[in-house]
Amino acid sequence: MGINSEQLIDCSLRTKLRKFGGLIWWSLVRHKVLLPTFSITQAVLALAIVYGLALLMPNMSHQDILYLSSGAITIGIIAVGCVLAAQIVGTAKQDGIVDYQKTLPVDRTGIILADVIIWSLASLPGVLMSCIAAVIRFHVHLYVSSLSIVIVLLAQVTMVLLGFSLAYWLSANIMALATQVIMIGGLLFSPITYPADRIPNWLASVYNLLPFVPTSDLIRATLFHSGTLSIFNLIVLMLWMVIAFVLSLFALTKRG
Repeated sequence: MGINSEQLIDCSLRTKLRKFGGLIWWSLVRHKVLLPTFSITQAVLALAIVYGLALLMPNMSHQDILYLSSGAITIGIIAVGCVLAAQIVGTAKQDGIVDYQKTLPVDRTGIILADVIIWSLASLPGVLMSCIAAVIRFHVHLYVSSLSIVIVLLAQVTMVLLGFSLAYWLSANIMALATQVIMIGGLLFSPITYPADRIPNWLASVYNLLPFVPTSDLIRATLFHSGTLSIFNLIVLMLWMVIAFVLSLFALTKRG
């Protein structure tokens, strides 16, 4: 009895799905001890930003409240993707896990996507905690919609992929320095928790070409209905996502 092409395609698809499910499970098992710690860290960070930074600005306008609320969400996503994920992947690279992944008979894209799914799920508690803290502290209204959910997911994926590319291509010391620069820049210097008109125009233009400020603007526009949805910001964010994915994929496919 012969096997037709449809049966072969179905069997191949089931094999790929089974392998992909195995990659997700393996990634979850590797990080199962760290995920609760990440959740607690994100909760503390969200409270520190919403409640702590508010103490430095006693007379906050409605615009200041929206910037601080959306900034807490953005910084939480950056912290998980560009800092925690980068550091954990960097440790895995030193331990030889990345080299082991290169020997597996699975698609390299599947390896990246499996880790992206786990790390995106890991950043959800921080997003939820930031939203809850902002609502309780400032009584802001959140406009949860399919568009705002897509923007948050896009931001999570982009930051996680950026963290992967940093870990894959930089040495441990340089990567640690880069993640701290990103975090300190996000907290103190970039217009994420305050309007961009408070910094020089040339510096604001530079920040607009990086993924962090456009992410904050998109979250503020969709989840808080503050400002308009910028197509330019969306293009910048998606462009960085593609660049980070290509860099991560090339790092896993190259030999030596």
